[in-house]
Amino acid sequence: MISQGVASADWLVRTEANLLDRHDIATSAAAGISKEAFRRLRDGRALQVALDVRDIDHAIAVAQAAASAGVQFIEIGDPLIKSVGVRAISAIKQRTPGAWIVAEMMSADWGRDQVVLATEAGADVVLLIGPASIASVSAAVEASRRLGVPIMIDVPEGRLIQGWVQDMERAGVDGFAITTNIDLGVAGFHPLDQAQLIRSWTKLPVAVSGGFEPTDVEASRRRSWDILVVGRGVTDSLDPAVAARDLAASIELTEGHRS
Repeated sequence: MISQGVASADWLVRTEANLLDRHDIATSAAAGISKEAFRRLRDGRALQVALDVRDIDHAIAVAQAAASAGVQFIEIGDPLIKSVGVRAISAIKQRTPGAWIVAEMMSADWGRDQVVLATEAGADVVLLIGPASIASVSAAVEASRRLGVPIMIDVPEGRLIQGWVQDMERAGVDGFAITTNIDLGVAGFHPLDQAQLIRSWTKLPVAVSGGFEPTDVEASRRRSWDILVVGRGVTDSLDPAVAARDLAASIELTEGHRS
């Protein structure tokens, strides 16, 4: 049965069959980052550059600069996916083989389909929007387990509640993300403080974005995050490669490129 699945013309059937074959589990993990390995990022220092841009050529150039500077995660932002489609995931993955690709999927429902679409396009990690229902998150988690892809969930305003965070952890997500609303900016409860609070409620890794610059002293010295996300500080820089190198140099990285 497994051999028939591996030979299937259907990508989803083929992927699931490969994951059922114990010999191929190691191969799959080497190609991306396993759910277990992603969870081990807790208490580490990893970097993520968010490509919240609309032009694919600019996105590719920034992604390559970031990857060459040692940035571990490249996030395909919602504006880019809306402008180009999920092929943006494939295009950037092909050009940054040393980085893991995070797909920001911003729909509040169809959790399973979002994971399948993103993974089929080449995503190594899928980021779901926080207002998604438990049912949608559970469906996404089920698909992520079958496909061997980590799931992160955004913690939206109004959901910074211990019970909700722990419900999501029980549902099977692999990490949490604090994403700062670009229209609101950093106001009120600082994202680094939000991340620290979430980390007190869970043992999963926490990513945080907050309009940080590559030389942001506060972000670099705080131990309230496991993955630091920087967007415009790199994408809008005159020299993204220099900005990415400054970012990498400002913190102590504990997770290098995948082998």
